[in-house]
Amino acid sequence: MTETTNKASRFEMRLTPSQKERLDQAAAIRGLSTSQWALTNLLVAADRDIQESHVLYLDDEQWNSFIKSLDEPMPTKMVELLESEPIWK
Repeated sequence: MTETTNKASRFEMRLTPSQKERLDQAAAIRGLSTSQWALTNLLVAADRDIQESHVLYLDDEQWNSFIKSLDEPMPTKMVELLESEPIWK
């Protein structure tokens, strides 16, 4: 996670003393500054949340309905739409 660009933005948080102490302790365990530790963990969490926002979760009933829909022929209107000339040409 090394970026070669200059760091020009700041990110600030208000913490209780006990929250700050916990972050300091976690950073010390990893041998990092609190800022380095927080940034690393925030970026991991951000990447996870972004990735999860692109995943669709279906229960068994929804999955079976989805698969059934894929196996059925497309409706006539959908076929006509796909075969029509796009309006942007």
